[in-house]
Amino acid sequence: MVYQSNSAGRIAYKAQPGLGQVAAGGAGATVLPISGGPGAKLSKAATESQTIRNDGMSIRGRHGTQKTSSSYNAEMWLGSHDAILEAIMRGTWDATAFSKTQADFTSLTTVADGIVFANGSPIDMGFKVGDIIRGAGLPDAGNNGRNLRISSLSANKITVPETLIVNAAPDTNCTITRPGKRLTNPTVLVRRYFGLEEFESDIGKATVLDDFVWGTGKLSMAPNGIITFDPGGIGTGKIRPLDAGVPYFTNPDATTGTPFAVVDATIRLNGVDLVELTSFDLSLDIQPAAPDAFGSGNIKYAPDVFTGPLKVSMNLTMLRKDLQLLADFVAETPYSLNILAVDNTAEPKDFMSITVPNFTIGGVDPSAFSKQGGGRTQTITVPPALVGIDTSPTGNNSMISFQTTAA
Repeated sequence: MVYQSNSAGRIAYKAQPGLGQVAAGGAGATVLPISGGPGAKLSKAATESQTIRNDGMSIRGRHGTQKTSSSYNAEMWLGSHDAILEAIMRGTWDATAFSKTQADFTSLTTVADGIVFANGSPIDMGFKVGDIIRGAGLPDAGNNGRNLRISSLSANKITVPETLIVNAAPDTNCTITRPGKRLTNPTVLVRRYFGLEEFESDIGKATVLDDFVWGTGKLSMAPNGIITFDPGGIGTGKIRPLDAGVPYFTNPDATTGTPFAVVDATIRLNGVDLVELTSFDLSLDIQPAAPDAFGSGNIKYAPDVFTGPLKVSMNLTMLRKDLQLLADFVAETPYSLNILAVDNTAEPKDFMSITVPNFTIGGVDPSAFSKQGGGRTQTITVPPALVGIDTSPTGNNSMISFQTTAA
């Protein structure tokens, strides 16, 4: 008798053509790298018989509607969760090349905090606050091939928090590029369903959830740690225990690389790069629900998975240095946040950037005073109700946006 061990397993998922259209076995799936989590679950309503018996005993009840769900703990690296983020956002990654040259702005100069165009508006050209851009062909080598975060835009200037080499001589032979691909909240939602397989290698068995919808994700960071992204979702209730001895999805694509380290990441809150964070998390939730329904004796599951508006929430714990956050909480001051996670590679580094452009603080909770050594902290909460769409001319018309150099 062979028993299944804790670690000899693999999670893979593949997009279905549509609801009720099973993802074909074989090639075309993607491995989800995991570090744990509850995994695939089946539950059923237990319906109790209400028949009254004179002998003090009960008639056995019956099963009700099937429910399926799954969630995992996972480390994040370049490209590791792109398809899942796309599904939760209900949008599509835009990999359209975006670059501007002297043909667009005639010439440019560099100042310590940005790039100044001689002609044309960077806003009209399509640059957005939160974009990561790179220069090429600039006369000062130190200004080229760097990841620059756009913190603000004006009629002729791109402002960045990175320090540039100042050069007042107009440059007429250069390029400003937004590398990689972007994902924003779409105007028309794209519904995606997946086949999700858990293959247990020791016993050669596969559990497949059909009509599965990725609906939640939580990004977390802590000192001396790895950036994690824990995805989850639910299905209509369809589940297949397979006994073929081989995986249902064969040779799924695996994203190679190393996880993003928290120590390499930069978190910018309302125009300030933070150095005092002790923990951070950001959650996405499209509120997936599979309602109970009946009418056919052959169907024991929900007819569909329904989603709702995107909810974004955050928690930040940091060393307490002043009362500015409390004052901004009182004043209901609008905030923005950007996360830049980078690979441990030469410049320009591959990256994942996340921007939450429009929110207000929902709570500032200082830690208790104590006789123990250590710094006092404060926890900043941002509930979903206080995160909204950014409709400004310099924004993406989105509640949250992603940019990455992953293929």
